[in-house]
Amino acid sequence: MRSRALLSRNEDGIVLVLCLITLIVLTLIGVSTTTTSRLEVEISGNDKTAKEAFYAAEVALTVGETVVESLLARADLEEDTTPGHYTKLNLNEWQTLVWDNTHSVVVGTVPSGLKVAAPPRYVIGEWTWVRHDLRFGPLTGVCEFDITAHGTGSSAASETILQSVYAKQFN
Repeated sequence: MRSRALLSRNEDGIVLVLCLITLIVLTLIGVSTTTTSRLEVEISGNDKTAKEAFYAAEVALTVGETVVESLLARADLEEDTTPGHYTKLNLNEWQTLVWDNTHSVVVGTVPSGLKVAAPPRYVIGEWTWVRHDLRFGPLTGVCEFDITAHGTGSSAASETILQSVYAKQFN
């Protein structure tokens, strides 16, 4: 009888210790779940902003290609007199381009639902010119244009630059 009384007296605090350990483990699980959820929300927001920037740049690229396609003659580009239209544009020059009204063309309308911090912009530059023949008169041949587009997402920190080479034949 006496050994039973000693045994129960020695186990009085074990329930409290087990409850505290369980409470600590559950708290750690709750904190890690909250932290993970917050990080996933931030990643999702950054992904959304990056996609907005890509779509904005894609809109500007499409507008630039439409401008090139609408040219009736090579001289219609009016390079170096129209902002964003250049005689020669090096493919790596996009790294030093200034995306303002003097150096680029702003896209007038942005599709509804696309949130951007700044309107998308593009520049067009002649890349190469291949003449069909050497006769006098209007230039005929294929001109390849470099079109560089710049877009931002709903945050100005998210930027995307896209480039394409667009070939247009002039008769």
